Amino acid sequence: SWKGIQKMNEDIQTKYIYYQQLMQQMQQLQENSQALEKHIHDLYNLKSNLENIPDLNINEESLMSLGNGIFLKGNLKDNKNVLMSVGAGVCVEKNIGDAADTVNKQIADVLGLSEQINLEMQNIFENLQEVQKELQDLDKNSKK
Repeated sequence: SWKGIQKMNEDIQTKYIYYQQLMQQMQQLQENSQALEKHIHDLYNLKSNLENIPDLNINEESLMSLGNGIFLKGNLKDNKNVLMSVGAGVCVEKNIGDAADTVNKQIADVLGLSEQINLEMQNIFENLQEVQKELQDLDKNSKK
């Protein structure tokens, strides 16, 4: 019947829109996941750099990164403490151990967030497979 076909077409359209929304969510989560992976990598580099500071000699010339591959030549005045930003343009002095602990906590937090995103991506992937099957079934039925 015409109403049955019309209803089936509406179902297909609704499912297809839902499928597209799931795909957009998946793409956004993948982008977030990639950004987190880079952040995790940067935090591990920071941790490694912190661990190497005590091995540097006082008043020895060294390169200090300003970011994006730009460095400043300088003489190290303190190999026991660093200045860490605590937000709102405020920095506090911390010893290397405390700074490393802070970085380790940040790593744990970001790894937890990454795990949550991976679980969300898995759920969306399963939903995508389910909707894809439903669309295929609706398409088969529409051709009968």
